[in-house]
Amino acid sequence: MPFLHRTLEEVLRAGGLPVDVIVQDEYTHDVVVPDGERFLVYDTT
Repeated sequence: MPFLHRTLEEVLRAGGLPVDVIVQDEYTHDVVVPDGERFLVYDTT
């Protein structure tokens, strides 16, 4: 999975299936996606 994604849709289309979504507040969520032996966290608004 490439490191550069401009949208969460691009992450999902690349095969990144979220393992968790962490709600920060009513507008911000962190989406955790596995990438081999590490995890990538995408901040969404």
